Amino acid sequence: MGRMISFSRDGVEVSGYLAEPEGVKGPMVLVFHEWWGLVDHIKSVCDRYASHGFNAFGIDLYGGKTASDPQRAGELMQDLFQNRLAEAEAMVKACVEYFRENDMGYVPRTGEFMLGATGFCCGGTCTWYFGAKYAEDFRALVPYYGLYSIVPIDFSLIKAPVLAVHAGKDAFIPLSEVTKAIEECNKNNLQAQFLIYAGVDHAFFNDSRPEVYHEEYASDVWEKTLAFFNKHLK
Repeated sequence: MGRMISFSRDGVEVSGYLAEPEGVKGPMVLVFHEWWGLVDHIKSVCDRYASHGFNAFGIDLYGGKTASDPQRAGELMQDLFQNRLAEAEAMVKACVEYFRENDMGYVPRTGEFMLGATGFCCGGTCTWYFGAKYAEDFRALVPYYGLYSIVPIDFSLIKAPVLAVHAGKDAFIPLSEVTKAIEECNKNNLQAQFLIYAGVDHAFFNDSRPEVYHEEYASDVWEKTLAFFNKHLK
């Protein structure tokens, strides 16, 4: 359904996987990948969004690099947040400009440009971070098990409604950090909901990882995510 594309804006090179709905115009969802990079699972997620009437773009923040083992994946993620954050910011800005210029993400009923963001693990962190950095552009945010300690997130800047997804037995994200994030949302009067699925681990949505995948909860959170984006983007 989707295809790999590349484009350039103001000297910034961007590549990623674009999936578009057939025969209709719909809102845009920017999908941020896990620490593995832009792998087949993220592409399949983009295809699933397209099948429900959304344009979906899986941005490649690693420049074509992917990982299959946790050590390498961690190195790529640390490099992104510690050394390449400004580059990633420019890439996201270029994406927004590209979508607007190419009439992607405009809803026929109102003619408005409607952009949402979602992502998993590393991508969940990006959803929070860029939802604050480019608060004027994003209309809805769905971060899945975002990491709160790897990069500063300015909750005071976020304007979009948020649906944050977490796993109760997440070895990477203690529930104490989730509680702090809820407190930040309270302090800044964010329109935020937190879903915590008890008894499952980090990446329970990822059906390419049978050791952590939970079919029932993955199906449930997908339906809730679609409902959230349908409400706020369509």
